[in-house]
Amino acid sequence: MAETNETEEAREFRRIGVMGLSRFGYGLAVWLSDLGAEVLAVDSDRSKIEEIDQRVSRAICLDVTNEFAMRKLEVASLDLAIICIGQNMEANLLATRVVQKLGARTIWVRAIDQSQAEILEAMGVDKIISLEKEMARQVAQNITMPGTRMLAPITVDHSLAEVNARREFVGKTVAEINFRQDYGVNVVAIKSRAVTKDASGHEKVEAVINDLPSASDVIRKGDVLVVIGADDHIVALQTER
Repeated sequence: MAETNETEEAREFRRIGVMGLSRFGYGLAVWLSDLGAEVLAVDSDRSKIEEIDQRVSRAICLDVTNEFAMRKLEVASLDLAIICIGQNMEANLLATRVVQKLGARTIWVRAIDQSQAEILEAMGVDKIISLEKEMARQVAQNITMPGTRMLAPITVDHSLAEVNARREFVGKTVAEINFRQDYGVNVVAIKSRAVTKDASGHEKVEAVINDLPSASDVIRKGDVLVVIGADDHIVALQTER
């Protein structure tokens, strides 16, 4: 599990800045955007910015280690800043310091190795992301939580996860199920399957994502719920009554 200084209470991040479009950073920015977050992607490589421009809310080409340039981005207005510069440890640490000075509310940083993780911990970042540790945690969760896909840790024991809709939920609205009060989770998206026809008349199944579910939205058979909450509540939600 990545080290963290966050409180135990899960928080919601809607405006997220991804600083550095390494392979991990690029994929993270696109994934967050697909889940409905307002994503600001930043990198000094113009080709990466042009590639991601239509897939996130805003893409800016500038040097994230340059404090003067970064002042244009209003970093303090972001709910979360994630530093993902890749293998350049010096640039990663410098960018972290820049967003700290510019007043970022919450800062997560990808650590290249244990030495960098220790430096970041001393700098007081909110979360240190170790890909190897995160992968090990996800494998363990897949073994112990069958039927649940843990997408991302939020705090030590809170996660964002995908859960198959239980049979008893089918045909009921989000309000009728009362996820927050009865199950201790918030539903942030609903993934459904829709059958459509292509130009030649052949049917195909496509995934449809409702990234702003309302209280009146009805859960249908085969839906997947994207939820945020305590890990034990997520496991309980997957268990049929």
